Amino acid sequence: MNPVIELAMDDAFSNYQMLSEEEQNIIREAMNGPLRNIIAKIFGPEFNEALGQFAKATPAPKRGLAAR
Repeated sequence: MNPVIELAMDDAFSNYQMLSEEEQNIIREAMNGPLRNIIAKIFGPEFNEALGQFAKATPAPKRGLAAR
């Protein structure tokens, strides 16, 4: 018997948005690096497809004095 796990990607994205910028950067690094491929090997191509572009976007550019 193989239990099925369903993921609510909309909820996951909302949860991601609530992370600090530092935490979001950690996720971005994982989604753009070799960790994502390793996770896909474990959970299969369907899981990787479900992730799609989740957390792959680059951070928003800094504005104001911090950007200078």
